[in-house]
Amino acid sequence: MQEDPLAVAQQLALDGDHAGAVRLARALEAEYEQAGDPAAFMLLWTRLSLARWLAVQREPDRPAALAVLDAAARTWQSPPIQDSELVHVLGAELMSLRSFVLRQLGRAADSLAAGERALAFFDELAQTAPEVLSAVGRVPILLNRGAALADLGRTAESLPPLSEALAALRAAGGTHHEVEVELLVLRGTSLTLLTRFAEAEAAELEAIALARTGSGRAMRHLLATALSNHATTLIRMRRHDEALASVAQAMAVLRETDGEPVTAAQRRRWWLPLSTEAEALLALGRRELAARSARRAEPILREYAEQAPQLVAGSLANVCLLIGEAEDDAAYAREALARLTELNDQFPGRYEYWWRRAGDLVARLGA
Repeated sequence: MQEDPLAVAQQLALDGDHAGAVRLARALEAEYEQAGDPAAFMLLWTRLSLARWLAVQREPDRPAALAVLDAAARTWQSPPIQDSELVHVLGAELMSLRSFVLRQLGRAADSLAAGERALAFFDELAQTAPEVLSAVGRVPILLNRGAALADLGRTAESLPPLSEALAALRAAGGTHHEVEVELLVLRGTSLTLLTRFAEAEAAELEAIALARTGSGRAMRHLLATALSNHATTLIRMRRHDEALASVAQAMAVLRETDGEPVTAAQRRRWWLPLSTEAEALLALGRRELAARSARRAEPILREYAEQAPQLVAGSLANVCLLIGEAEDDAAYAREALARLTELNDQFPGRYEYWWRRAGDLVARLGA
């Protein structure tokens, strides 16, 4: 009996060969699309799988993943799918994945809307077919919802979905430790923005301890993120030497995992520790070193902004602010203020701390 080609692609992905899985899925997509309505289900499953692999491969291509999801949505709307008993299951899967990809592209409002549609499908299934629901099926949707709300400046609202997801994950048991770490990191970030520093530190230390138990590449990257985010919390608590130690650990983890950054995806992992290091050094009065770290982060963020401008808008503005402060550079100060004014108007409360800081800097430099 011939093996299912989609199952073969799935196995390739499980083995870490996402490029091979994507190539096979692309070929299957063309084959099923040509077959028309009789192959609608296979076409939809193939597109959902293809989008996921494009989004999480070692060199992610989120715009391509979104384009595939747009095509998957058209397939989902076709009569064979809409007239089937699986329409809500497939809709929930489609919208959950769409919410994730949109969040990774910085389109928080669109991510939130897609997540709400996914949750609506889950509510429908809970009434009509509860047996098909997984105990942790809502977790990724709630995770993306919490992250999107935080990105939109609705920081206090972000905590309930993150807490609900964490509780559901732990109640189900299992080995979803990477998701648990991500939830703890997101929770810590929101708590820091709300100036609930003790709670933020507790969440981040828990995330760091859990991430240290894993050895996979994804978990090591999460560990680096957790350490960098913890450093940000320490900076807000004025524990700058501890912050520098934490961010140094984050950089060491990245070097041990990837070596020196070469690819675009590897470079992107460095902007957070570099900009955080610059923030801590600046707070300690070590302006020359702070400027060096911020200037290393700047080209990474400008490159990233070419693909996902909404995702890194705040981070790029912050790096401009750090360079402006470290070097008394009026041009960078003006750029930071312009970027942060736009963000502060768009997402009230989310960027106010940095916006006020940029305004003070522009005033001080007489720019």
